[in-house]
Amino acid sequence: MIDACAGKARWITRFGLLGLGLALAAIAACSGGSSGKQAAFGCSVDAQKQAVAELIREWYFFNDEPDQQQKYVALDLAGFADAEELLAFLRYRPEEFDRDFSFLTTAAADQQFFGEGQFVGFGFGSKFADPPMNADLRLTQVFAGSPAAAAGLARGFRMLAVDGRSIAEINQAEGLSAALGPDSVGVTRTLSVRDLDAVELDVTLAKAVVTIDPVPLTAIFDAGGERVAYLDLRTFVSTADAELEQAFAEFEAASATALVVDLRYNGGGLVATAGRLNDLIGGFVAAGEVQSETRFNSAKSLLNAVTRFTQRANSLSLLQQVVFITTGSSASASELVINGLRPHTVVALVGSATFGKPVGQSALGYCGGQRLLRAVTFETVNALGEGGFYDGLPTDCAAADELERAVGDPLEASLAGALHFVEHGACPAAAALAKPGAPAFALQDPPLGPSASAARRYAGAF
Repeated sequence: MIDACAGKARWITRFGLLGLGLALAAIAACSGGSSGKQAAFGCSVDAQKQAVAELIREWYFFNDEPDQQQKYVALDLAGFADAEELLAFLRYRPEEFDRDFSFLTTAAADQQFFGEGQFVGFGFGSKFADPPMNADLRLTQVFAGSPAAAAGLARGFRMLAVDGRSIAEINQAEGLSAALGPDSVGVTRTLSVRDLDAVELDVTLAKAVVTIDPVPLTAIFDAGGERVAYLDLRTFVSTADAELEQAFAEFEAASATALVVDLRYNGGGLVATAGRLNDLIGGFVAAGEVQSETRFNSAKSLLNAVTRFTQRANSLSLLQQVVFITTGSSASASELVINGLRPHTVVALVGSATFGKPVGQSALGYCGGQRLLRAVTFETVNALGEGGFYDGLPTDCAAADELERAVGDPLEASLAGALHFVEHGACPAAAALAKPGAPAFALQDPPLGPSASAARRYAGAF
């Protein structure tokens, strides 16, 4: 974290909707100039606007663009109600490039999610099955031990209403995030849902601290004689590191020759954890080769760095191919892993195209380090210089996210497609993946909004 208010600064890089936590450098002075100047920032509204403006002017990745420089000309901070409104103005071409990637948060919330894998919420993820109408909201995942799990909610349930108001009504008004209330322990909402047997019921939930299991499922499948390891990875947080090592030790012991990594709801996380995963997948075949290159704006080019593959004790030694299950929720660190592996081994994608976030964020502190501007400060490319995939990474085989079946069920459409690809080296016939009663449209995430928590951005969690 670059703390613009303290006399000393630490650098922690995360991929926004990625957020990977690789310590790239230690910076002895505050980011905006002299430590005295930065320490002078307080926490008033005006001081917060000044801090955000100066940090963006110095660190923002898109500062080399003439259009972005024009925004700084005669910038009048008095014309913005608060730092959030200022940041919304400063984002570079938000429909195409900085699509709410840069955001404001607190250091405490940041540490809670990335360091402890926790968030305050009800404990479910959801997607719309009828975009652009967005009246049909389905639960995609329910986190173990959460209030939602305790109430019996499950993947595939349809949410009909919140406190008696229909999802369609809510979306025409304040939106789902606002309707579900602030991320505070004890906030209560009554949800009307329809289960997989078409039974409707009301459940009242109170928000609590939810701990995400980043690796909820691993398995070994057989596909045409191939030993196929399966890994469901929900998010790249530090608590995933030990679980990844254990999972790959089991995969190596099972002599896995193929790997399926399920990233369908993984919006990113810590860079260090993404690097560890890549080492475990490709460290044996690509040790010493370039995994990724990190590039900052021209004023910060001395921070540019190359990350190379390292062979770990549990790196897969017999791996011949890896298949990723992806959706439009797969972003940032998930995309970094895929893009980094492509030049070195056989990689295929099954599901739907990824989100499209080839840039990463750094934590820039202000308000004495209590608040963070998580700004886009760098891009990454792979060993071939490939990056810039703002439209997402396309799939090799299209497959549905079949909500009627559990994630990890080999009969579920996306996993079945991945296993078919491993066995046959080709996509299954489209008819084999057609499911009666499946949504007619691709599933779509509820809008994030500029104040969305890290749990929403990286794990799709409410």
